[in-house]
Amino acid sequence: MTLLSEQQRQAMWERPGAPEEVVDAATRATYILLPIQDYDRVKALIEEDKFQPQELAPLMDEVAAKEGWADPATDAYDALDPRREP
Repeated sequence: MTLLSEQQRQAMWERPGAPEEVVDAATRATYILLPIQDYDRVKALIEEDKFQPQELAPLMDEVAAKEGWADPATDAYDALDPRREP
């Protein structure tokens, strides 16, 4: 954990609850400091999603079957798929 500098602490006290921009002097990259309770409220928006698309495949198959995609009468459409080899 990195401790706030005196300058950062003073800036946070002057505007309580507001995010504070900080700049890395070496890289000139800009970062935002914000109170942990504010971060906790928004972290789901910025964290990487743990969603795995393959988890939906069984559900998609079920929905497709209910909508008639498993009907043997639609097999003729498979021949129209340009990705299929003759």
